[in-house]
Amino acid sequence: MDKAGQEFWNSLWRSSETPPAVDPTDDTLRNWVNQQFHQLFVQLFDKSCTPDMALLEVGCGKSAWLPYFAKEFSFKISGLDYSPIGCEMARIVLRASNVDGEIVQADLFSPPSYLEGAFDVVVSFGLVEHFDDTSNCVSALAWFVKPGGIVITSIPNMVGWNGVLQKTLNRPVYDIHQLIDRRLLKDAHARAGLDVLECDYSLFTNFGVVNLAGVSPRTPLGFMKKAFIAILARLSMAIWLVEKTTVLFPVNRLTSPYINCLARKPDQRVHSQKSHE
Repeated sequence: MDKAGQEFWNSLWRSSETPPAVDPTDDTLRNWVNQQFHQLFVQLFDKSCTPDMALLEVGCGKSAWLPYFAKEFSFKISGLDYSPIGCEMARIVLRASNVDGEIVQADLFSPPSYLEGAFDVVVSFGLVEHFDDTSNCVSALAWFVKPGGIVITSIPNMVGWNGVLQKTLNRPVYDIHQLIDRRLLKDAHARAGLDVLECDYSLFTNFGVVNLAGVSPRTPLGFMKKAFIAILARLSMAIWLVEKTTVLFPVNRLTSPYINCLARKPDQRVHSQKSHE
């Protein structure tokens, strides 16, 4: 079951601004998180191969990442989301970036048949944690991937400090998340039939992941909540400044804001060949 629901995302996107595309050349502290993800993708993708590859972002509502993947790696890009508002915002971001790509409005579990096995890479940012059955959701993602292709799943870490803050400051948003740690995320991908290559916490801190959607700053309590998170966000930036100039702090279950999983869809043809050797 989808714990969030289409109307939640329609309401969220309706009340938010269209973002600029991710720019890895932006060296400001506000772009630190995107730069760290950029480093992850640079290590993962061979730019000499990616122009011949297709990438799909599932849950692409108002995506700032699709233009990045097209410009940085020359992927042929597509996005899928069930929110009509989120899809239109994703198209606006693509047009503003002068990037071609297909945005498909469809449910993850009932997509157009032509998308089956059509992609070398499937990515999702903050998607699978909204479903009761995590492995079933990952299986749905794997449906889009060619044999030998990869699935990249990134979720917010709600089992650490950010989860405590989310529960305290905005319980309705906390309640639409499954509590998934690194072990559970890895296990969900394995149970979906994928070969897990890496699964770990990411970054040391980012209090900006705490979502205050629906909290009105016009009320005294709402104003205090938003001011508190703004202070913590500046604390995160102070930590990033230290990391930028000296050394990275270790990722961990308590403070890390994200969990990333990289998995490969088995190529049954290769397995079959090996079994006959």
